[in-house]
Amino acid sequence: MENIHGGEGVSEGSIVGRWKQLPPKMKWPSGIVAGWLILILLIQVANSMTAISSMPAECPEDSMNCVRIAHDGTSFHSDGLEPLAFNASKEEVVSVVENWFEDRWFASVLSVEDEGTSTVIHGVDHTEFWFFADDVFAEVSCVDGIAELNLHSQSRLGVGDMGENRRRMTEFISDLSSEEWSNEPCEG
Repeated sequence: MENIHGGEGVSEGSIVGRWKQLPPKMKWPSGIVAGWLILILLIQVANSMTAISSMPAECPEDSMNCVRIAHDGTSFHSDGLEPLAFNASKEEVVSVVENWFEDRWFASVLSVEDEGTSTVIHGVDHTEFWFFADDVFAEVSCVDGIAELNLHSQSRLGVGDMGENRRRMTEFISDLSSEEWSNEPCEG
């Protein structure tokens, strides 16, 4: 059946027809949710176009959305966070880092690659509500029998991150520091 509203022919079964039949108190919340979903979709499209494929050597100069904690002196916005070192095998540390990503709600491991004497774990962690993607890298190396970690967390989009990368690295360091390690020598 055709229903004519304001001189326009709109089918009652169409999306527009159903929208016009909604009471006003339902239109606002529905419009807000629909707008939020469209923004999330646009953010995800933009996220996929700006992915970082390998661990950067440093944070971009003057960046407000990158945190790096490294043994090589390239730490950036670390503000008191110290690089990690453990009495554990490289395989054990890599496994714990992978599990850390898998235990997070909006995070996953993208790759685990051997690069020379180091193993680099690349993960992505999405922020809550807006689901912005942040690339997170953990590089595990053996130095004098000790497993050392260099960490890098960087937002894919935007100028700032409202402290999200720092909060993530603080949580990461806290979680790994509370781990009970095997005290095996790191080799490789």
